[in-house]
Amino acid sequence: MKNRKIVYVILVILAITTTYFITTNSHATIKKELRDFAIEDTASIDKIFLVDKENNSILLERTPSNWKLNNTYFARQDLVNVLLKTMLRIRVKEPVAISARENIIKSLAVKSTKVEIYQQGKLSKVFYVGGPTQDSYGTYMILENSASPFIMEIPGFRGYLSPRFSTYLIEWKAQIAFAIPLKEISEVTVQNHQKKDASFKIVHNDNNFEMYSWPENKSIEQFDTMKVKRFLMEFRNKNFNKYIEDVPTEWQDSIKASVPMYTINAITKKGNVTQAKAYSKPGWGNMDFLGNPMDTDQDNFFLLINNNDFVYAQYYTFDPLFVDIKSFIKD
Repeated sequence: MKNRKIVYVILVILAITTTYFITTNSHATIKKELRDFAIEDTASIDKIFLVDKENNSILLERTPSNWKLNNTYFARQDLVNVLLKTMLRIRVKEPVAISARENIIKSLAVKSTKVEIYQQGKLSKVFYVGGPTQDSYGTYMILENSASPFIMEIPGFRGYLSPRFSTYLIEWKAQIAFAIPLKEISEVTVQNHQKKDASFKIVHNDNNFEMYSWPENKSIEQFDTMKVKRFLMEFRNKNFNKYIEDVPTEWQDSIKASVPMYTINAITKKGNVTQAKAYSKPGWGNMDFLGNPMDTDQDNFFLLINNNDFVYAQYYTFDPLFVDIKSFIKD
């Protein structure tokens, strides 16, 4: 009996060892350059271009302070970080079986996302990302100019990687209305459309401030410099809730055609202008604490940024910008 146990243990060890060598050798026989998807130095990545078969494209570019999206928007830093970590940790799970290789290559040719990675200004890697495997624990990918597709994974992650290479613009756009440091602000105008004499303009130049009524442009001499400075510092980071996707286009057009509550223009020293128009949001069934229907939403409003992005925003976040000129005047 004892001898049988010893023989059994030996057979198990042999089976495990054989499996290991077969797996190792199968990977070793594939040229490294045909399965070399990962990038060790993600800090050197300065541009990523994604484009799908419908020609939807995403261009991510690193700047000294953030990542820009399609030369226009701020990119969501959290998603960029996930993408960079994916490029660092991605590994070959296994080659696609020879019997399935032709079908997978055809599938990648029809539906996939092309990924171009640039390091220090030079194109360093190009590969195509397809769909998930049948068990959803792997993702089909292939390097450019290769005929060997692979099933890719991130060790320890249970799922497929295709969504990380999304080409939908709205998913990548950061929810930022203003992101202007104090030192970069040249001028800010706040126009109160409900109370005209509350509007004002602030000019900033080398930590010196000037204040004017708006639109009369009459100079205000006695104002609290520290209050002005704190006000301008609010423009460092003003985020909104989300992009509007649940309001019909005709409703959006009607709201945009109405008179806004506020119009805010912020101009940088480079001459870049960010405009935000704030519109009251209807109550749409919301009730007050007595159970009475509210005409307007007391927590949220609409924000139109640069006459382009129509979004939801919170008063709690933006109230520090919705101030009266009198709040700066010294007694």
